[in-house]
Amino acid sequence: MSYLSIQNISKLYPHKKTKALQDFSLDVAKGEFIAIVGPSGSGKSTLLNILTGFEEPSSGQITLADQEITKLAPKDRDMALVFQEYALFPHMTVAENITFGMKIRKTAKKERQEKLDWVTKELGLTEVVNVLPKNLSGGQRQRVSLARAIVRNPKLFLMDEPLSNLDAKLQDQVGDLILATHKKLQATTLFVTHSQEEAMSLADRIIVLKDGLIQQVGTPHEVYEKPQNRFVAEFIGRPAINLFPFSKLPQKLQQQFPQESKKLVAIRSEYLHIREISHKDGEFTAPLEIGVVTEIRYYGGSSILQLAWQDSILSVKTYQDTSNLMGQRVHFTFDTSKLLFFDL
Repeated sequence: MSYLSIQNISKLYPHKKTKALQDFSLDVAKGEFIAIVGPSGSGKSTLLNILTGFEEPSSGQITLADQEITKLAPKDRDMALVFQEYALFPHMTVAENITFGMKIRKTAKKERQEKLDWVTKELGLTEVVNVLPKNLSGGQRQRVSLARAIVRNPKLFLMDEPLSNLDAKLQDQVGDLILATHKKLQATTLFVTHSQEEAMSLADRIIVLKDGLIQQVGTPHEVYEKPQNRFVAEFIGRPAINLFPFSKLPQKLQQQFPQESKKLVAIRSEYLHIREISHKDGEFTAPLEIGVVTEIRYYGGSSILQLAWQDSILSVKTYQDTSNLMGQRVHFTFDTSKLLFFDL
């Protein structure tokens, strides 16, 4: 049974000709972690504002824990928000920031202290409970923001770009913390992000939005390996997926996929394989192609090669030694089981 049900939500702003959201529908199970991704202007922030009650939808209905909340005031929706900006009170200590909401709701002092002790221990904030926000690092401030949301024990967590103000190392640390907290509390969470890497690594399911329309809903594996359209294929994954006309495929491969002859071919960089000419070549069912290495990006354990092939440039991810390949002609082959086809 659906815990959060969003049905046919649309939002039309008077000054715009197109809807910011168009018939958005989603059913979320209790304890599920949902990431919402898409480019700027895709409708992510609009959806979040409608869920919180800061904006009213033009049409549609929202139900949370068997209660319709479409027209409820924000304070009555029992949701906790974690923002990109930490939104901490600068004149309050960590403890005061975390317990402020409970104090406003007249939670008993003993319960406030118990929750404060528990959450600061869980999030590694015990040593800074009496410190003002200005004396905290970015990671600590975001943990305080997260702690403030957790102690509410809300029906729904809404997170709006909570990692975007952190450096790469802190993004990983706080991302791990959010995931661990989610699992511990079994908290139902909607996580809005521009980063497809965050979505892929944290979420149970991902919603890909474009121009207010859902492009795909699926597990990280599904949206990466089985994108439903060209937009999802290009938006998800780094480096960008390789795209080229069907006519460029080797003739033997064209014969294997004759029904796709009027399509665009797509394949991810890790499914192109650099091969050395040897007696083992006979093991490969796909024919060998030749490309010229025009660029090498080294990432420690792997490299991304740019190959000039016919009149296209292909990205190839490899774990082989690439130190002497710049400008060289190399042989490569396609993993035929990973070819995708989209309308031109």
